[in-house]
Amino acid sequence: MFSLKKKRIAYLRSIWCKSIDKHRNLDLISSYHNLLASEETEPIVDEKTWTDLDYNSIFTKMDRNISGIGQQYLYHLLHKYERDENLLKKRFGLISILKGNQELREKIQLNLFGLTGVSSYFVGYLVLGKTLPNTKYYPLFYLCSLLSVACLLLIPFNGIFLFVALAVLLTNLTLNKIFSKKIYEYFTGFSSLNALIVSAISISKIKTDLPIEEIDFLKKKRNLLTSLKKKLGYLVIDKESLNELALSFIEYLNMFLLFDIIAYYRSVNTLLKNQNDIREVFESVANLDAAISVASYLEEIPFYSNPIFNSLDKISFHNLYHPLIRDAVPNTVESIMNSVLITGSNMSGKTTFIKTIGINFILSQSLYFSLSKEIYIPKLVVKSAIRRNEDLEEGKSYFFVEIESLNDFIKLSEEKNKYLFLIDEIFRGTNTIERLASSTAVLKYLDMNNTVFVTTHDIELQDLLENNFKMFHFSEQVENGKFFFNYKIKEGPCSSGNAIKLLEIMKYPGSIIAEANSIVKELLLNDPLVNKVKI
Repeated sequence: MFSLKKKRIAYLRSIWCKSIDKHRNLDLISSYHNLLASEETEPIVDEKTWTDLDYNSIFTKMDRNISGIGQQYLYHLLHKYERDENLLKKRFGLISILKGNQELREKIQLNLFGLTGVSSYFVGYLVLGKTLPNTKYYPLFYLCSLLSVACLLLIPFNGIFLFVALAVLLTNLTLNKIFSKKIYEYFTGFSSLNALIVSAISISKIKTDLPIEEIDFLKKKRNLLTSLKKKLGYLVIDKESLNELALSFIEYLNMFLLFDIIAYYRSVNTLLKNQNDIREVFESVANLDAAISVASYLEEIPFYSNPIFNSLDKISFHNLYHPLIRDAVPNTVESIMNSVLITGSNMSGKTTFIKTIGINFILSQSLYFSLSKEIYIPKLVVKSAIRRNEDLEEGKSYFFVEIESLNDFIKLSEEKNKYLFLIDEIFRGTNTIERLASSTAVLKYLDMNNTVFVTTHDIELQDLLENNFKMFHFSEQVENGKFFFNYKIKEGPCSSGNAIKLLEIMKYPGSIIAEANSIVKELLLNDPLVNKVKI
């Protein structure tokens, strides 16, 4: 036992402030969030935005949880816009306490190893399930079980009880077949519910003078937890650990004496009577694990800051960076009060920049930190239109998919919530004239009540939107016959293009370069919207 504890402590120290490379079943991890999503009255990060911003990868990088329920809770927190700033500060306060107290966090983690198996993901169904299979007539199963035993015992006294016993046993076998199908899938959850209760009782015994509400709550609920552990009884026996003979014996008894069914209905009644308390126990234990996970992540990254929220719709940040890019180039902007139009060539950093903003807006409002030296932002719900593929199965073109996405934004912009809309290469799937006209009209409309960050190659939009949007751009650097990107955002409109220079660097035929330059000059003369551009 002592050796196992030493091995586990060594493991915990080996993974501190490091990413954990392991298989993650995101379907099971996300199940708790999906169950909670139907209860949410406040906005949550929608799946389109989650996917656009690569949040599964961010979750994976941040996930250093020991337990399955900790993973589920962190996954949910990353989706949740927390409007109560005091709660956000309290959440981050717990992270900070655990980050700075190795002995305490290791004591907590040592009590979570019972929740490492796949079965731990199913506790959430029991904790949140309002429609668990149940019946108020379950005491009748006790009667059937006792009757079968009584008849078997009475056979030596009167042979007629042999026929009665056979009839009762067949009845019980039928009942077992009917009801076991309804309840079998919940057995795994009850086994892990017992593991949760054991972990909670152990954590409640940890002595600390630090103000940790979760541990204090578990201390108050220790008597209830001890009582629940006793009531679960037979249902949580680990049958896989039994030898073949013992397992066969239990299975036969179960078929004819209804042990599993009786244990399930007794346990589910106990669970439903105490479901609110059990849910709080679940959240307390899961939150401790998730907080340690985030603390480990914060110990690893170069720097971070707590957000300062404002009601002025002002956006400022200093050295904001992307969490998934190694040696990411940080960017700084000051006092943005408008929507933003970002121009620049491919690979210059436009899309990464708007993703970085979206990620940090969500982190600020879910976990109360951002990847920056400083961030000053309003509370805005992030919606994105970045990855847009043709939906071939439904016969939708790329352009039509984009129209649908932006129409959703238009409807949202008329609601009470305020949004940050992130749009990458608006209307890139249609012809130039209609693209410019549609883009201008849609972006002006979205800007009326919300904030928009949009990227584009259409430099004409700079003039069309100069009264509504603040202009920024990224550009590649061309020096000594080589080109490179510094990924630094620059204020102001884009005033030059390097595309033809890049063709020249890549040794395209001289005739192509000459003709391209000639066509550009002709277009510039005939197009008043782009005649400011230098080549």
